[in-house]
Amino acid sequence: MTTQVIERTQCALDAARFAAMVGVAPTELAPSCRRVLADSDLRYEVLQGREREGHLLSALRESELPDLRVSGPHRAADWERGWGENLREFEAAGCEPGTLVPKYNRHRVLRLMGDYVRVADPRFEYDVYTALRHHHFTRWFGEAERVVEFGCGTGTSLLVLAELFPKLQLCGLDWAESSQQILRGLSERLGRPIEGRRFDMFAPDASVPLGKGTAVLTSAALEQIGGNHGPLLEFVLERAPDLCVHFEPLVEFYEPASLFDEVARRYHARRNYLTGFVPRLQELEAQGKVEILELRRTGFGSYFHEGYSVVVWRPVRQARGGR
Repeated sequence: MTTQVIERTQCALDAARFAAMVGVAPTELAPSCRRVLADSDLRYEVLQGREREGHLLSALRESELPDLRVSGPHRAADWERGWGENLREFEAAGCEPGTLVPKYNRHRVLRLMGDYVRVADPRFEYDVYTALRHHHFTRWFGEAERVVEFGCGTGTSLLVLAELFPKLQLCGLDWAESSQQILRGLSERLGRPIEGRRFDMFAPDASVPLGKGTAVLTSAALEQIGGNHGPLLEFVLERAPDLCVHFEPLVEFYEPASLFDEVARRYHARRNYLTGFVPRLQELEAQGKVEILELRRTGFGSYFHEGYSVVVWRPVRQARGGR
């Protein structure tokens, strides 16, 4: 089966195609991003005809399942179990970072630039996600003194940041205790401080410092709060960090006239994923309270939806009494 997939592969996500995804010239990609792309097996085959239709139908049926899990505060125990599984493997392997890849990056058919593609390597999704992080982290976090990641999970984004910026202060927030245990192990393994704190995005902890010199990061974390992003957004605005970078599913990007997009939109809606966040930022920008620096649909996602769209913004301190 594997040999057949590789022999039928027609394309590869090279630097030129990846650069088009993120809206830059290939020469603008960071060297570390290029290395990730070069070191990964990013071959794929575009699915066509009845095979493509079959996957559209399969994904649509998945979104209609009555027992499909939806996001919300009731999922805290699920994430505790999920990160706990990674924690046990991490500790058993002597704190080997390779054990921290989330278990949900497993699909062999993915969404890429308006098509379903069958990938040659099951690590395709995670490797492209890593390349996205290298590109955007290098682009946006070069002047930050501290990065605070909300919903850091197993800490893989903090690992990328630690690799790129050896002097950067790192803090990971998550509502699962197993996440904090992983970060303690990572801190010991890397020989540098990585702070881990319990944090509930539905009820933000006022003691968490942000402010000047700090950048905020989320990755597939805001998706879990659905339309209830008001408390977290107000929390961040009040503390006015220098920058906020989000890799999230942004439902507003889906085109109403596209069946391919409609299938993803229905799945997004049924899972109760992030809704209204971008329109709220745009309202705040119109009021002079924030500045949106980048808003991009990469066109890349898992089997069911696109979870890697990008929004970058910052509070306008002048609009907050000169803070």
